[in-house]
Amino acid sequence: MTQSFDSAPPPVQTPVGSPIPANDPQMIVAALIRRMKGGAANFYWIAGLSAINTVLAVVQSDTRFVIGLAVTQFVDALAFLLGQDAPESRSILLGIAVVIDLVILGIFVLFGYFASQGRSWAFLIGMILYAVDALLMLVFQDWLAFGFHLFFLWGLFGGLRALNQLQQFGPQKTADFPQNIGVS
Repeated sequence: MTQSFDSAPPPVQTPVGSPIPANDPQMIVAALIRRMKGGAANFYWIAGLSAINTVLAVVQSDTRFVIGLAVTQFVDALAFLLGQDAPESRSILLGIAVVIDLVILGIFVLFGYFASQGRSWAFLIGMILYAVDALLMLVFQDWLAFGFHLFFLWGLFGGLRALNQLQQFGPQKTADFPQNIGVS
């Protein structure tokens, strides 16, 4: 049996689901980077839609995005309820709630940034916090939001899995923290 050199090798299925020639590691790495960054972008979606939920809560709209964080919705609802009991401090309570929400959202934006830079700890900690938030949705019996939380957790997991596969192609880093600080 002889091998024909006129045809390209058959494509193989990579972990990212798109056919890539088996002999082109650069294309595999590029596909894994896209998958990792796509998974990390879920953090931005979560933060952005939660920010919109906060704005909607401040203007007292009944509309909410199910992908948003339960914890920010809880903070907003608590501020609203406390503001009903003390109308003179309602604006202050809503302002405090917005500041708390912005801190929480900023943390998720940072997870997105560090995850897109290839930091597995950002994926892991962010996924754990989002899973806890999903459990809050169960407590509130918001089944649709819980389902969307699971969907986004799956996307985050896909980004982490792509990052782990990507690390097999490059040199292994010893640490994320610079090792040569103070060395001249």
